[in-house]
Amino acid sequence: MSTSLKKSLFSGRAAELDAMESAFRDVSGGRQRSILLGAEAGGGKSRLVEEFADRLSGCALILKGGCIEQRESALPYAPVTAVLHELVQLRGGTAARSLVGAASARELAWLLPEFGETSERFDAGIARARLFEALRKLFEELAREMPLVVVVEDIHWADQATCDLLRFLTTRLKKSRMMLIVTYRPEETSGSNALRTTIADLSLSEGAEMLKLPRLKRAEVAAQLEGLLGRPPTPAVINEVHARCCGIPLFTEALIDASGSLRTDFPGSLNDYLLKSVREMPVSTAELLKVMALGGPHITHALLRSVTEKSDIELAELLRPAILAGILVPDGDGYAFRHALIHEAVRSDLIAGERMAIHRAYAEVLERGSVPSYRVWHAVALARHWHGAGQAEPCLRWAWQSAVEAAATFAYADQMEMLKLVLAAWPDVDHAADLIGADHCRVLELAADAACWAAEAEQGLAFVERALAEVDAERDSEQLAALLLQRAVMRQHTLIPGEIADLERALDHAVDPTRLRADGLGQFSRALILRGEFDRARLLGDELKDLSERLDDEEYRIEALIVAASVDMAAGNSRIDAFWNVAKRAGQASIGRVEVLAGAALLQALLETGDYAQIIDIGPAIFARTVEFGQARYIGAIVGSPLCRALLAVGRVSEAVETCERMAALDPLPLGLVHVFECQAEIALVLGDSDRVAAAAASALRALPPGPQVASRIAANLLRFDLESTTLAGDMDQSAILIRSASTQLEKQGGVSWPLLASAMRVAIDTNRKDVAQQLADLAARTPCRNVVEQAERLTVSAEMSRATVSDLDAWEAAAQSWADLSQPFRQAYALMQAGSAAVNAGKRARGADHFGRAADLAHSIGARLLANQIETLAAKARIDLRGGKEGSTPKAPLGLTDREFEVLRLVAAGQSNREIADNLFISSKTASVHVSNILSKLAVPSRGAAAAMAHRLRIVDPA
Repeated sequence: MSTSLKKSLFSGRAAELDAMESAFRDVSGGRQRSILLGAEAGGGKSRLVEEFADRLSGCALILKGGCIEQRESALPYAPVTAVLHELVQLRGGTAARSLVGAASARELAWLLPEFGETSERFDAGIARARLFEALRKLFEELAREMPLVVVVEDIHWADQATCDLLRFLTTRLKKSRMMLIVTYRPEETSGSNALRTTIADLSLSEGAEMLKLPRLKRAEVAAQLEGLLGRPPTPAVINEVHARCCGIPLFTEALIDASGSLRTDFPGSLNDYLLKSVREMPVSTAELLKVMALGGPHITHALLRSVTEKSDIELAELLRPAILAGILVPDGDGYAFRHALIHEAVRSDLIAGERMAIHRAYAEVLERGSVPSYRVWHAVALARHWHGAGQAEPCLRWAWQSAVEAAATFAYADQMEMLKLVLAAWPDVDHAADLIGADHCRVLELAADAACWAAEAEQGLAFVERALAEVDAERDSEQLAALLLQRAVMRQHTLIPGEIADLERALDHAVDPTRLRADGLGQFSRALILRGEFDRARLLGDELKDLSERLDDEEYRIEALIVAASVDMAAGNSRIDAFWNVAKRAGQASIGRVEVLAGAALLQALLETGDYAQIIDIGPAIFARTVEFGQARYIGAIVGSPLCRALLAVGRVSEAVETCERMAALDPLPLGLVHVFECQAEIALVLGDSDRVAAAAASALRALPPGPQVASRIAANLLRFDLESTTLAGDMDQSAILIRSASTQLEKQGGVSWPLLASAMRVAIDTNRKDVAQQLADLAARTPCRNVVEQAERLTVSAEMSRATVSDLDAWEAAAQSWADLSQPFRQAYALMQAGSAAVNAGKRARGADHFGRAADLAHSIGARLLANQIETLAAKARIDLRGGKEGSTPKAPLGLTDREFEVLRLVAAGQSNREIADNLFISSKTASVHVSNILSKLAVPSRGAAAAMAHRLRIVDPA
């Protein structure tokens, strides 16, 4: 009998394989597709990809790259480098370079030396963009020849730079014949922000499809066993294996030994279970597996030969038992563990002395440089191995070099992790500062900067505090200022007090006309604009403008222009042309930081002026640039917010939801979360979902730190969301209390929040609080309007006030037209609904029917079901049939009710008992009770009170 198992039969996964083949057909037709393949460890991701690749043989170019697990940090661009290495092996270096041209080849050389000489690096943001563009060009050229399939396995171990690259490729290769397959473990999402962010973001890209592999069913386990054994298994074996392996393919393989027999000594510990086959290996093979475990999931034969100092023949003899047992698999020019769980188990079984000795062996081999290795991996690998070997000095030296390389490739999280190794090794190294050319305080400063860009504010603040404790303020005031600026920006994004004090102190120390002072002026100006302190921001902006001229620095000229345009916009003096001009100038300057700042300012200005079409046109590209420059988590949600609001305003609700999900998927810091939660609440308002509004406002916004940066904004929005959610829930008493709070807050605050004012006015009229309504109307009348959006809000507030006496048809028609001019269908539909009611009350029924009809069409077109129900209810009260379009005809009752049930609901909402309803409608009490029961069932509400609340919300009864 053979002593090795047969290849596992491909079992189950038919639906997933069909989906992948369907996606490939789309790719062959010229449409880019992405497959996100998730399964628990041992769930069969690699096996499915292997089967799919086999079926595509000859029909596509398939390039595979895997992420490498690193305990402290991931290797920058590891899967991309592996893909490039495979391409060079297939095509040769000359052919690969010819695909992209000399300039792009120099960018790719940073990842793989075979592409030739590297390019020079200037601005970090632009260099990153060039690298991304070079990869885009390469994949686009490959896809022209034949369909291209790029497989990135184990993204749960990916570095942030790789994640950003994947987002970039999915947005920039939409019309290329490229298929991207990404595998990951869903269980890792609970503990990894990077994985959660990347998977969520990629899943929302055009052409993306998520496939999650379930555990195998009993029949599928039986098929897998038949493939392993070479014969049909007995029912008893099937039952036992299915019960023990729980449908996880790897476990099924592990339960069958090399002779094809069922293992009966199944251990209770998974780790022991996974190690059982390893411990059954010959001693020399088991020792070799330990060495391989610290080399990574894949190790080249050449490196293994160098580390073990064994001949090729000796290695073959040692490796063969592990390969036959399914512990290892041949993998290109080396070997890989059959599964990550086995690799992890072998590695965790090592004792301290073994670990140190093996790490030292790897480090000594890599130090000689005799084994080819990818450039971007080499310094990181050496730093890790010297760290594992307990050798502080070489660890510090290589960690410092790897941090420099990570910064050059904009892998900020990796840079931070390598600098943490530097700091860990520092106390054990004599003359560490001389060794790397930087003192301890400078390393802390760099670590804080990397943490800031990686949006790891908690770690960044800890680095800054340590550095501040070391810096000599008298000797190096500029370093002190730089640290204070770092702390200020992290305090801003985490909504922690003290930001302004840090900025003031920083400028006190950065007194010379340098770039550092220019940084401080720009940062301070933006902080003040965020808080609404525009006069002070203008003064700092003017100083920044003067300083930029003295420095002859275009970056700070542009930043000064951004500050000036933003301050002028707040005063109502700026034209949108100013923002367009500065955005164009920033793009021409090719300076990543100010390009993103200018784009964000432009989107916000377009939002305030109601130019939603322009936001929708340019917003996605600006959002994509935050990814390219490594700033997605830092500023992505702030850039995405205007886009989400614009989509919502024009009625593209599903796209607004997607954009909001993208923002949330970035896992932003608290300042970004303010934008996410506000957008979630706005979407819920349009959809009429009171529970979601309450959740977004109360649970989410209130859970954020009470920072002073956006305190007034959050207070106004919280009050508005509370007001809207209580009104949607039919709690008119609480709504009446809230509108008085709103009136008080609006009178006190420096600038009026028009959305809060409009909501408060509407509810004041609905609850018959005419005194509060008059106060709000007076406030609106004396508040200047800065743009057309605020003018539309003022028209609406004025029209709402008319409902206190006789609703003014002309006022409502003017309000409806103003919202139509702004392409805001939700607000237009509401105004048309009120215009319809005003027209009917004025005896102009045909005009009212037309307004109701247009309002209903708009509400239905954007999925605003609650507003649509309100419109249909008011039309029904006026006996206007929206379905038939005939004025004066008998309409069908809304909400799926019969006409009689609709009449009963109106009386229930008026507070009448069954006996009172019976008397009013000339029916028996029993019949009234039956009608009430039917109403509760159709409305899916539990009680008469809930039905009454819904009737009030839909305005079936007039307010008292």
